[in-house]
Amino acid sequence: MKSLPAFPPLLVALVLNLPTLHGQVPIIQWETEASISAAEHGYLNLRMELDADGHPVILHGKSGSSGGLYCTRWTGSSFSNPVAVTDETGLFINDPEGPRMAMQGNKVAVGYQISGQWATGGRVVISEDGGTTWGDPISIAPEATEDHFMPVPAFDAEGHPWVAVKWGDAPALEGVLYWNPTTESFSPAVDAGAVFPGNAVCECCASMPFMREGQRYNLVRNNNANIRDFHLARTDGAGNWSESLDVDETDWNINSCPASEAEVALLGDGSVAMVYMSAAQGGARTYWSTVDADAWELTGTDRIAPDVDVTENNPSIDADGDFSVVAWERSDGGYQVMTAVGSNDAAGMAQWSSQAFSATEELSGHSRRPVIRIEGNTVHLVFQRPSDNAILYKQGTITTSSTASLAKPDWSCKPCVGGWQITGTSAPVEWRLSDMTGRLVDAGTSQDGMIRSQRTGALILQVRTPEGQKTFKLVR
Repeated sequence: MKSLPAFPPLLVALVLNLPTLHGQVPIIQWETEASISAAEHGYLNLRMELDADGHPVILHGKSGSSGGLYCTRWTGSSFSNPVAVTDETGLFINDPEGPRMAMQGNKVAVGYQISGQWATGGRVVISEDGGTTWGDPISIAPEATEDHFMPVPAFDAEGHPWVAVKWGDAPALEGVLYWNPTTESFSPAVDAGAVFPGNAVCECCASMPFMREGQRYNLVRNNNANIRDFHLARTDGAGNWSESLDVDETDWNINSCPASEAEVALLGDGSVAMVYMSAAQGGARTYWSTVDADAWELTGTDRIAPDVDVTENNPSIDADGDFSVVAWERSDGGYQVMTAVGSNDAAGMAQWSSQAFSATEELSGHSRRPVIRIEGNTVHLVFQRPSDNAILYKQGTITTSSTASLAKPDWSCKPCVGGWQITGTSAPVEWRLSDMTGRLVDAGTSQDGMIRSQRTGALILQVRTPEGQKTFKLVR
C-alpha cells in the first residue's frame, strides 16, 4: 500500500471529518443463499410477505401457455414445493404490472388479471392457511364494460379484501372496490383518484393500498399533463377519498407510463415511509419519503444513496421492532442488490445512505428485483437471477455493535489485481469506498476479504465486521 501524499489543510479536515457511525451500529449478517424452485414454476413476478410465524410466503410465476402462478412457503427448515395459486390459464404475468399479494396473519390475498380480459378479467384468490391451499378465484368486476386493470389487494380491519385498480382507459383513473360480506363479492368500483391533480393516473404503475389505524390509504403514481409523481390519498371518517398529498418532489415529466411501483412501511413512531423510483434527475434513481399522517404533511424525502450516480430501480421497504430495512437494485456494469438498515422511525431513512452494502457482491451475473421483509432482528430477502432463471433467498440477522467500545482490529490491506485484499479476519466484511471529500463511490460485502473495485486515485476504505471497524487511506 502506497503512502498518502500531502494534502492542503482543507482536504485533511475533510478526511478527518468523514461520516462515522457512533453508538449502536446495526449490521445485517447474511447467511448462505438458498434456491427456490423456478425452472418449472418461473422466477417472474416476485413478491413476498411474512406469515403469522414470521416465515416467508413467496409468490412467483411464469408467463406463456405453459406458465402459471405459484406460492412457495418456508416450512421452518426448508422451502415447500411450489403450489399453484389458481388453475386458470392465460394469466398476465409481468414483473412491474403482474399479480400482487397482501397478507394479514395467515390469510393471503392474491390479485391477478387474465391477459386480454382487461375489463372482466381481474381476480382475487384467498388462502386461509398461509398459502398452503387456495380457494376459488373471485371475479372483481364480472359485468364490467371498461378496464379494471392490475388489481392490487389489501385487507381492511375486519380481514376483508379490498382492491385498487386502474379504472377505464384514456384516461386511466384510480378505482377502488370494496368487499360486500353479505353477497361475498366485490362492490362496483368507486372513484378514488378525484382528489389527485389532473385527470389521470399512470396506467401501468401498480398502486399501493394499505390500512393505518382503521383508515384506508393508497399510494399512486399520478399523471398530471405527463408529470409523473407519487401522491398519497386517504379516506375521511365517512369512508370517502377526500384528500391527497404530493410525496414525490421530483416531478418526472415523461409522456409514457414508467411501469414502476412503490412500497410502503408503517414505522414505529407512526410515520408512513415510502420508497420508489424516479428518473427526474438524469436517470433512474431510488428515493424515500416520510409522511406524518396525523399532521398530513411530508416530513422528509431524499435519494436512498444520494452520493452514488448509477442506475437504480425496484426499491423494497419494511420495518419492525427497532429497525427499518430497504433493498434495491443497482446497475454499474451489472445488476446487484443493495441493502441498508436504519432505525424504525422517520430518522431511519436518512441513515440508509451510510449503511448501503451489496448483498450479492460475491455472485456473478445479474441480481434483480429484490423484495425485503423483516420481523424483529431477522431479515428476509428474495431476488431474481435472470441469467440462471432462478430465485435466490437470503436470511440475515441484524446485530449491533458499539463503535466506541470496539478494539482496533489487527487487519491489513494490500493492493492486488482487481482491488484490495483484507487480511487478518476470516469473517465476511462490509466495505465502503469514498473519495477524499467523503463522497461514497463504491460499496459491497465480501465473503473472502477481497475488495473488488476498479476505482483509482486517493481513496478512503472503511471495512467492518462484528469484530470491529477499520479505515485505510489508499492511493492507486
